[in-house]
Amino acid sequence: MNNLFLFIRPPRPLWPFNGQNSAFWPPLAFASLASALRESIPEINIEIWDYPVLKMGWKTLISELQKRRPRFIGIGEEAVSCIEGLRLAKIAKELNATVIAGGCTYGNLAKPILSTGYVDYVVHNEGEITLVNLVKTLLENNNSSSLEKIKGISFKSDGRIIKTPPQSLIDNLDTLPIPAYDLLPMEQYGKGSKNHPNLSSIEYSRGCFDNCNFCILWRQMGKYINGDCFPQYRSKSPERVMEEIRLLVKKYNRKYLCWVDPTFNGNSKSQEQLAEYLLKENFKINFNAWIRADGIIRDEQNGTLEKIVSAGLNEVFIGIENTNSENIEFLNKHNNSYDTVQRAISILRRRYPSVFVIGSFIYGFPQDTLKSIWNMQDQALKLGLDYPFFIPLTPLPGTPYWKDEIWDDKGDNFRQFDFISPQTDNKKNYKLSIYLYLYSLFDIRSKKIKEWIKGFFDKNPRKRRIKRRLFLRSLKFLLRALIVYCFSRNSNKKTMIYFPRWYND
Repeated sequence: MNNLFLFIRPPRPLWPFNGQNSAFWPPLAFASLASALRESIPEINIEIWDYPVLKMGWKTLISELQKRRPRFIGIGEEAVSCIEGLRLAKIAKELNATVIAGGCTYGNLAKPILSTGYVDYVVHNEGEITLVNLVKTLLENNNSSSLEKIKGISFKSDGRIIKTPPQSLIDNLDTLPIPAYDLLPMEQYGKGSKNHPNLSSIEYSRGCFDNCNFCILWRQMGKYINGDCFPQYRSKSPERVMEEIRLLVKKYNRKYLCWVDPTFNGNSKSQEQLAEYLLKENFKINFNAWIRADGIIRDEQNGTLEKIVSAGLNEVFIGIENTNSENIEFLNKHNNSYDTVQRAISILRRRYPSVFVIGSFIYGFPQDTLKSIWNMQDQALKLGLDYPFFIPLTPLPGTPYWKDEIWDDKGDNFRQFDFISPQTDNKKNYKLSIYLYLYSLFDIRSKKIKEWIKGFFDKNPRKRRIKRRLFLRSLKFLLRALIVYCFSRNSNKKTMIYFPRWYND
């Protein structure tokens, strides 16, 4: 029998603010899972197919699947591309493959996913141990009693959905094998990109120490006690991380690292040690990361921020979430007051002007009005960010905002889970989004115009280039959004993502 295990990222649409040359980072979860399987079960062949980065479409994927006919197929999608994952799973079942799904979306939708008949097993939460145990069991036998002994999975047996107890977290992340970068087309990631050349995703830590109710990442990497999930922050040692960086730089010629950590600046001491290693070895790399505002203030005071910027940090994403204290409390995010955010961004602008600062805001709260949307944008402008993103409160599976009626077995309803499109069945948020687009497009106050002009002629060539491109992409997005949401009659499930030419090829 063909003992081929394929991890597949199928063709998918693009986010309108990304360039195609840097839109897709290496699927690090697949690389980590593949490495764990390869180390523990050498008798199976493992491959990773990343179709979006190769700009290859569905016709090619289907043709290759029919030729290779793998025994196992692993899928893991974000909510917005759930439709692609289900399409792939259906094709895989027609070829008699065993389909194993995992990740934040499928892990929180095990019952409806398994009920489609397209997926055989769902791996919950952190997958390295669980997937190895599952595949070992499937190779030996697949009777229900054996499967029920595996922690962290869901499967269907005799018409009922069985969910086993959660798998324990990997306390020491250094015990994980190096991700299987060799199974990925590494030369393609960031190829031709000027802002993120020769990029690679890389992991320093997992989890978080906060439990924001809109976030699924801390739940995906959290610790279960008596059935309840609690945030759990863990990090690799700086020595282990440096081992991965050396491999990426020297073997794969990576020049830009994209940290996938939900909270990159969670451990100040460990981050300082990493910066010192990077500076000592004089790596000519840059990197970006998601960081917390309160961590910026702390790390500026203890000297860590200066070191990590000197080591290559030139782009940060800060979850500001909102400028209204009542809304911040609603989201259950701690130590993230508007004053804290102001101080953090002031530090970056004043001390580290080369760092490109992106701030994300959430709107669509029960108490939101047109006035509160105006205030949010006004406060965002005063913060002096290099670029603000405004995200509608999205009912992701696994969060308190999810409703079972949103599910559909084709995945169409998830097309609006792109963090820019409002759900059209939420009339209030739909109205607020249109107002936000109108305000963004026609707000011509002098301060806003000055900020854009300043960005167009920024002394830093990288920041200047990014701001010019984002201005053009934002203008295109806003014009298209107003046409789609105000005049289009094509569909009730409107979305602002778009399909590249190669999607169906």
